[in-house]
Amino acid sequence: MSDFPPVIALVLAVVVPVVLARAYAKVNDTLLAQWGQAHGVELSPENRPLVASYLRSARVLRTWGVVGGLLLPSLVEVALSGRVQLLGFGTDGSAAPYAGPIGAFLGYLVGALSAEVSFARPVDPARRSASLVPRELGDYLPGRLLHVQRALGIAVVLGLLSLGLVPHSGEAAEPGWLGLLTGAGALAAFGLGLESLERWLVRRPQPFTSPSLMAADDAIRAQSVHSLAGSGLALLLAVCSGVFVGLAASDVAVLRWTMWLPALVALLLSIRACLDIGQRAWRVRRPMARPTGATST
Repeated sequence: MSDFPPVIALVLAVVVPVVLARAYAKVNDTLLAQWGQAHGVELSPENRPLVASYLRSARVLRTWGVVGGLLLPSLVEVALSGRVQLLGFGTDGSAAPYAGPIGAFLGYLVGALSAEVSFARPVDPARRSASLVPRELGDYLPGRLLHVQRALGIAVVLGLLSLGLVPHSGEAAEPGWLGLLTGAGALAAFGLGLESLERWLVRRPQPFTSPSLMAADDAIRAQSVHSLAGSGLALLLAVCSGVFVGLAASDVAVLRWTMWLPALVALLLSIRACLDIGQRAWRVRRPMARPTGATST
């Protein structure tokens, strides 16, 4: 195991520059056309620059988020303890295999959030009034996906607490209740915070009155919300996989025989959630506007 970190370092040294170079590549007309068609947005000279700018900045920031999520914990570990570890594998033979996936998913989430928060929406200088359009999360994110997000958050919290109810012995250390309660509280806060962030992104001010720009901006918001949901679900699934591994390491025979399969399934689903949901096209169900004079949204 002590030879593993150098191998990881070699792979990262090759892969990371390639991935970053691809992230900084120009957004071409083909990609723009595919994105517009997938999201039901008719691209025009007015909204095309807005979409191209978002797609490139979102791709760059999400990529840097993943790279940072993978490498930053290693740098912190070296700075604090002098111990060298990469993706959870240390030169001293220690291993925390879930550190890599969780770091990557968390970094992707931070990158997706940064892309939306830092994205500059140009204000129309001729804008004197706007239409107050109620924007709800359900218009930008499928309701079933939101229900899955909530249910998985609850399941992960309960699963983590269940680790304290099963006996462990031998090489498997007995999890302490203080750590379990702290972790459960952090996960509960994460689940609530994730949904709050999604609602906040949907309801951020929209400084447009042009139908073309509003349609493009709605699609951009939907992309941002899906990126947050995908990475958030991926992180929860990765933690859920870790909980199954913890149950499989218990002294309960039936758990030792059965929990490895759901652990593997949850880990594979976490990867799919981040790659699939985060890039999923979604046509926003925009309600009718109500004239409100000089009211701004």
